[in-house]
Amino acid sequence: MATTDTRPPVVIDVPGPQRVRTLPEGWLRGLVAGGEAAVLSWLTVVVPAVATYIATAAAPALGEASWQGAARTGTSLWLLGHGGRLEVGGGTVVSLVPLGVALLSLALVHVSTRRMRLTSVAAAALVPVGYVGATALLSLAAAVPAGRAGALAGAALVAVTAAATAAARDRLVLPARVHGAVRDGLLAALWSLAALTAASVVLGAVAVVAGWDRIVMIQQSYGTDVVSTVVLLGGQLAYVPTALVWALAWIAGPGFAVGAGTHFAAASVQTAPLPAVPLLGALPSPGSPGQGWVAVLPVLVGLAAGVWLLRRDGDRGLRAASAAALLAGAGTAAVVLLLAAAASGSVGPGRLATVGPDPVLLAATVLAQVGGAALLTVLAAHPRTRAALGAGGSAARQRVEEHRAARADRREAASAPDGPRLDDAVPTVPGRLAGDESDGAVEPPGPAGPGTAGTGTATAVATEGGGRAATGPDGGSPRPPVWARLDTPPADPPEAQPQAPDGGRWSGPRLSQWSATP
Repeated sequence: MATTDTRPPVVIDVPGPQRVRTLPEGWLRGLVAGGEAAVLSWLTVVVPAVATYIATAAAPALGEASWQGAARTGTSLWLLGHGGRLEVGGGTVVSLVPLGVALLSLALVHVSTRRMRLTSVAAAALVPVGYVGATALLSLAAAVPAGRAGALAGAALVAVTAAATAAARDRLVLPARVHGAVRDGLLAALWSLAALTAASVVLGAVAVVAGWDRIVMIQQSYGTDVVSTVVLLGGQLAYVPTALVWALAWIAGPGFAVGAGTHFAAASVQTAPLPAVPLLGALPSPGSPGQGWVAVLPVLVGLAAGVWLLRRDGDRGLRAASAAALLAGAGTAAVVLLLAAAASGSVGPGRLATVGPDPVLLAATVLAQVGGAALLTVLAAHPRTRAALGAGGSAARQRVEEHRAARADRREAASAPDGPRLDDAVPTVPGRLAGDESDGAVEPPGPAGPGTAGTGTATAVATEGGGRAATGPDGGSPRPPVWARLDTPPADPPEAQPQAPDGGRWSGPRLSQWSATP
């Protein structure tokens, strides 16, 4: 049976497989690692604050304080350690960062990231997200409005640094993927920072030993109990890394301030009344001798970085090696700039609003000392530079030798006579007669005239050129030049020569009969 349905066929479009975006593997572990580190770091500050309140709750000075207030104070101190601000009574703002809290947080993030055993860079990138998110939640829960933005920025910096070091440690970020000069420059910056840190630690230890009596005297002046002593020591320990940045500023040369009108540097010390903090007892006294020579230590660090770069890859081109040296200096200066910015701020009103080093000046000084020394070392000790200097030295020596030879030739030419002289000694040539010994003239062979008996005398007369020309005994025809007579054969025998009729004149050969040798 034939169909009469003329409707067009319906095409059913079956969608193909679509690409579904999924979160990276281990993303939850990355978030947990960041949040866990933030909570642990927060507890290390808040728990001692609450414990201190509990231990001193009966003290009348606490008034109506509660443990919630103690927790809020501890949270504010924890945020201050990340770059926030702490507001105390009377509108006083404390912005000097206790870098000990930041270092503790960085270590906790690093350990948590490695403990989670993340398998990708994307999962490790979620660690800072978890840390910053937890920091924001804790600040909101504690109702701490002051300095929240700065604290979150500092928390992000701490978490990114720790997660990056953990990922590099776990080989998630392969150094081989980075250009060789960039990788070596960053490694040289890390080694330079480690060396500067070691120098700062040594200087700080020496300062504590030298000022130990003042430190103990200030500590004992408070008359604190055990709990208060522990709290005071803990607060100072949190600021020990900040003091090490001050020590670096002292070593590099710019110095630092502890209040307006003060300046502590290796070359000079200008002081004023300081807060009664035991840690400040390690500061140098105004009468301390200048120690400006310590500014050479960062330069030595730069020289060592340059040598390390050359030994790391001696076949690297001069341009790449110079770029690595500059990157080492720039990386070191960038980290010093961040640390100096955190180690400077305010600890109170008035004069205490200016504390710490100048971040820009300190970073510029470290860049010139470390980066400049590393760059000069690479430029001076690079194989291409040595080859160019060797070629230039050889060319210079060759030019000096040529100059000396030319001077010797000119000196010899200036001391030589203008030409041969007739009065010089002339060896006797066979076939000629000996000259008169009185004036050294040479008489040519010839016939003996009347009264001469075969011999003649030569009279020397001055010539225009300063030479001497020999003439006959009667002052007749001059003798030919010496250089002509040396190789000229003797004249014809006397009997072949025409005789002068008067007999009194020269009867020898005439000048026309001598042949001059060319």
